[in-house]
Amino acid sequence: MDRQIQYINNTVVAINTFIATLALSLIESFMLLVKDFSQIREIFISNFLENLKRIVWSCLPISLLTVSVSAIVYSFHVAPEFNTRGLSVYLGGIVALALIREGAPVMGSLAIITQYCSGKTAEIGSMKITEQLDAMKLAKVNPIAYLLLPMLVSGLVGFPLVIIVCTLVSLVINFIASHLLINISYQLYTTSISGAVIVKDIFLLIIKSSCFGFFSALISYICGVLTVGGSKSVGSSTRLSVVINFALVVILDYIITALWL
Repeated sequence: MDRQIQYINNTVVAINTFIATLALSLIESFMLLVKDFSQIREIFISNFLENLKRIVWSCLPISLLTVSVSAIVYSFHVAPEFNTRGLSVYLGGIVALALIREGAPVMGSLAIITQYCSGKTAEIGSMKITEQLDAMKLAKVNPIAYLLLPMLVSGLVGFPLVIIVCTLVSLVINFIASHLLINISYQLYTTSISGAVIVKDIFLLIIKSSCFGFFSALISYICGVLTVGGSKSVGSSTRLSVVINFALVVILDYIITALWL
């Protein structure tokens, strides 16, 4: 009984510490961006470009693979059924809406999280247990300005860039697969897309992707800086970061969709 109570107490303390660290880090990031940006501009730009490169360049292949496979699956399941029922004229629009509203933002973000966010958590966790973060503070280098702020902005920018590319490529792949299956014409496919997709859908994709990127970067940083112990703890923090980010993407996707549509 005493062990169970102690376990519950430790869990509550860990949750409170996580939430407090997250809130304070977010507030400090905002204050740095508003008041002291001129002092950290050089560090910020350098680290922002590095993080953006890691998101776009390193994560694009796995994100393309993940979203493109789903587009091919759409072709196998939807195209023959639509052709049988005489609904081929709606095929491109239905697939485009499915990818733009849900498929590409969610699956693309999950792919980026497994590649980029998990790596950043492990990197920051290693810096924490080897006391590099403390050394940065002694050298008067703010870890928030050096690590978190560039991660947040690169997440806001990098996630939408990757997911927009994934969406476009997936639509092309879906057309090719559908054409091979039911011989649908390019004109019919593109006309269906232009008739179904509106500007509001494009904004939904960008907003979802940006929110996923921002909060995933924040969670990855917090899990990293709260790492305590040795190399085993780094693995635990990385696993926790991925689990929380996956759950967060699903929850945010539901909330944004419910508010937007």
